[in-house]
Amino acid sequence: MIMQAKMIYITGILLGIIVIIILACHRHKSMGGVFVIGGIHKHHESAQIYTYERMGEIYHHLKPDILCVETQQKYVNDNSYTGTPFDFKKFMIPLAQRDKTPIYGIDWWDNEKGQKWQELQQKAFNDTSLSSETKLIGGIFLHLNEYFKSKDFEDINSQYITNLWKAKSEFKYHILSRYSEYEFIVEFENERNNHIVNNILKIIKEHPDNKILIAIGIDHKYYIEQEFRKRGIHVLNVKEVFKKWWKQ
Repeated sequence: MIMQAKMIYITGILLGIIVIIILACHRHKSMGGVFVIGGIHKHHESAQIYTYERMGEIYHHLKPDILCVETQQKYVNDNSYTGTPFDFKKFMIPLAQRDKTPIYGIDWWDNEKGQKWQELQQKAFNDTSLSSETKLIGGIFLHLNEYFKSKDFEDINSQYITNLWKAKSEFKYHILSRYSEYEFIVEFENERNNHIVNNILKIIKEHPDNKILIAIGIDHKYYIEQEFRKRGIHVLNVKEVFKKWWKQ
C-alpha cells in the first residue's frame, strides 16, 4: 500500500510537471504573432514624443523574438546597414544586437529602376496638369506629419491613421495610372511592396510561433497588413500588442 501510494504521488508530480510544460509552451505560442510598426523617417526629428529614441524604447517594451527591418539583407549580412532609415538604425537595431535578437532585412531595391522612379516622381510633382492633385496629396502628407508631432506610438500606428495613409496612396496611384508616362511610379512602388511582403512571408513561415516585429516606413504599413490579411495572417493591432507583448 505504501509503495502504491508513493507511485501515485510520484505520478501526480510528473503529471503536474507535464501540465506546466504544456501550459508554458501554449503560452509561448499564444504570445507569438506579427506587428507592423511604422517609422516616420525624418519627421521623428520634429516629433515631441515619437522620436528616434522612442523607437528604441518601444522595441525594448515589445521584446520581439525577431526584428524585420526596412533594409536589404546584404546590408544586415555585412553589418553596415547601408541606407537603413534612422528610425531603426539609431536605437532599435543596436538594442536588438545587444539582445542577440535575429535581424532580417526585408527591403528590395533596384538602382536603375529606383533612379527612374525618383526622376518621374519629381517630374510628376512639377507637372502643371497635375497641380491640383499634387497639392491635395501634399496637403494630406503635411497634415499627417503635423499630427505626428504631438502623438505617440499608439496613435500613429492606429488603424485609423493606417487607413488614412492607404487612402492617400490609393488616390495617388489612381491619378498617376491615368497617365502612361507616370504608370511606372505605381508599378515600381507595387513591385517593391510585393518583394517586401514576400520576404516577410518567408520569415513567418520559418518562425511560425515567434513574435515578429516589422519595423518599416509608415508608407508601407497599410500594404503589408492588407496583404497579410488576404492570406489569413492575423496582424496584431496596437491594443493587442499592448496586451500580449508589452513589458515594462
